[in-house]
Amino acid sequence: MSIIINAYSTLTNPTAINFSCKKLNQSGLNSLNFIDHLNGLIDRIMQASDGQMNTRRYELYRHIQKTKHLFTFEIEEDQFNDLAIWGEHANVILFFPDGTVRNPNREVLQYSNGKFDINVNMPYPTEALQRKAKTEQYLATLGLHSLESLPPVVAESEVILRTPDEVAKRALALMLTGIQAESFRENDPLDPEEFKERCPIGYAALSNIEYDFIHNIQPQEQDIMNMGWRYEALLPLQWALNWQSTLPFADTFCQASSLVEKGLENINPETSTLTLRPLSELLDALDLNYRLHWLTRDYRINNKPLPVQMVEDIIQERQHAFNWLTNFENADWDDVDTPT
Repeated sequence: MSIIINAYSTLTNPTAINFSCKKLNQSGLNSLNFIDHLNGLIDRIMQASDGQMNTRRYELYRHIQKTKHLFTFEIEEDQFNDLAIWGEHANVILFFPDGTVRNPNREVLQYSNGKFDINVNMPYPTEALQRKAKTEQYLATLGLHSLESLPPVVAESEVILRTPDEVAKRALALMLTGIQAESFRENDPLDPEEFKERCPIGYAALSNIEYDFIHNIQPQEQDIMNMGWRYEALLPLQWALNWQSTLPFADTFCQASSLVEKGLENINPETSTLTLRPLSELLDALDLNYRLHWLTRDYRINNKPLPVQMVEDIIQERQHAFNWLTNFENADWDDVDTPT
């Protein structure tokens, strides 16, 4: 008996189908209506049963958001073992005609009525699971224990990083935003035209919110405070560009003067010489910050004292920067989310 299956791979370059089947379709990020299809699947999964978010639905939601390739094929049951081997390598979830969502071994991740067994494993790249375990071991040495069910962050084989040129432009825009926040705080706002003249690359890269803030004659005190915190988002981006040698533990505020000095040294970066740190190093930092983000929120919500010094606002700003850097939800800077 044959069955038609949709397989959703999160990998940028998944292994081609290497088992016997009738290939019906293959599409990807550049395909017409691909994103609409993924959004439709998310809606179908979320609307099952009570429509409320839970651990399993969040896992499925994130997998679908990261999907870069969709394979549709008709397969005979006697080929299921080969499908499982391929599916693990391609990191897929499978959608069956009966409305079930399954892992490569065909174990049901969610039934059509929304029910699920939390003990059925979601597929993740091995490298991502290993990174998660390494981070958890490090946190344990500090007396910190994040939620075990927190998923791993995006893996090397899944991520599409911002380009070095994009990161440099975003870093310069953040520098200008921080400088203007300081000037507002000192009741001596700078003329935006000066930014445009002295740092045209950073000025052109300002987000809509940043542009409005810099040009605001009298911004709200909360907006000045929020934009002042952007220096903490600037630090990880300068670190990613190798403009800063280290990214300290999130227990100490950054030195704004050092960030501005380094930004001014690179005010007209030579695109051909821009490079980012090794991908594994960037994702290690992301995974650590993601779990620290959950921990600081959890301790605050439950009114518990942290066993080690950490500053939640620093971690929040870094998470914003890392999520943007790794194209989390493909969001522009102003729309980046930082869920835990």
